[in-house]
Amino acid sequence: MLINISDNLIKLASHFPCELYLVGGSVRNALLGIKQDDFDICSRITPEKLVSLLKNTDFKVKVKNKSLGFCTISIGEETFEYVTLRRDVYAEGGNHQPERVEFVDNVQEDAARRDFTCNAIYYDIKNDKLIDFYGGIDDIKHKVLRCIENADMVLSHDGVRILRLFRLACELGFKIEKETLAAAVKYSGNIRDLSGERIIREITLILHSGKRYEGYSKPQAYMTALKLFNKYSLWPALGMDVQKIKLKMVKKVEHKSQGLLIDLVDTAKPISISYYLNLVLSNMGMSSKMANNIINILSGYYDALNNLDNKNYFFKYFDNFPSIYMLLSHKSKYLALKYQFFYKYIINHKLVISVKELKISGDDIAKAYPKVNPKRYKPILDSLLSDVFDCKVENEKQQLIEAVEQKLKYL
Repeated sequence: MLINISDNLIKLASHFPCELYLVGGSVRNALLGIKQDDFDICSRITPEKLVSLLKNTDFKVKVKNKSLGFCTISIGEETFEYVTLRRDVYAEGGNHQPERVEFVDNVQEDAARRDFTCNAIYYDIKNDKLIDFYGGIDDIKHKVLRCIENADMVLSHDGVRILRLFRLACELGFKIEKETLAAAVKYSGNIRDLSGERIIREITLILHSGKRYEGYSKPQAYMTALKLFNKYSLWPALGMDVQKIKLKMVKKVEHKSQGLLIDLVDTAKPISISYYLNLVLSNMGMSSKMANNIINILSGYYDALNNLDNKNYFFKYFDNFPSIYMLLSHKSKYLALKYQFFYKYIINHKLVISVKELKISGDDIAKAYPKVNPKRYKPILDSLLSDVFDCKVENEKQQLIEAVEQKLKYL
């Protein structure tokens, strides 16, 4: 066969009264010699008919999105993603979902809705032949990413396709054809119409594109996209307020997204790092919980560079220090080892490092000192933590309650 596929896929095709096609990245990667672990298939059969067609077979069908014709077909541990041949109609803007879908019988009409020539090649499983309407096979040979037909038409209504274009350039090591690149830059504003979750997902995939296809993708493949973002000032479309970023740490650290954010901060030089990062991450639509964790890690990185004293440093960053250490070791081995020594000291000597480890809480203060305003609990507990850490008082409930009385005089 022209493309190596599983026996189950051949068996599945035998149940269809029409052609069943392998399409998209499945065909593209097979032609590139990249090992396949997922298969996208399509035919003119609608979801309702598909359920009926495979009812008394070994295959199980789950309809995921009836209006888009999207289903999964599984047998044993193998699952295929299936869509009905269709025509997509998009509204103005960069939203990824089509406004309207029309199912079609003609595979060429389905090909017209796809993005790039290398993704619009169909493999007819039953007849063992490739169908290529847009010269995708030739573009794969020459490692070129090109929009089918008109680049403006393909990229003007879907911000995800623009991000996918840059991601594929990284993962596959392909060059972006001139008109396709020009259209991507022209319509880059459509990226802002995407959800923050989708933008973050695509950026993360770009940053880790060097690991996408083992043995094929190049380790620093992500630099292809980052350099293009710099060259064409695309960062604002991704929720960042700079035109170019000095790319240094992203090339050194394992956690690429944290490295990129460090490069962003070093480029922008904000007065308040935590405020700036919170603004950037919220603009990208990141959840506050995730954003706060990242901000704590990066603030810990910068506070280490500013030589914050050990006690106050670990009161703030103890839980995230392993992640901070991985970043810091690429900037200053001396500072990384210095703070790591104290981190291990805290662990080995079981030092109390957070308020939640104290044998006293706000409820205990309320019972012992009912007239104290609850707003004073936090500064009191923070002060007690400092005293326990400095061995000025034992971490015992009664001693801590007695120590509160002294705190009330000045807190």
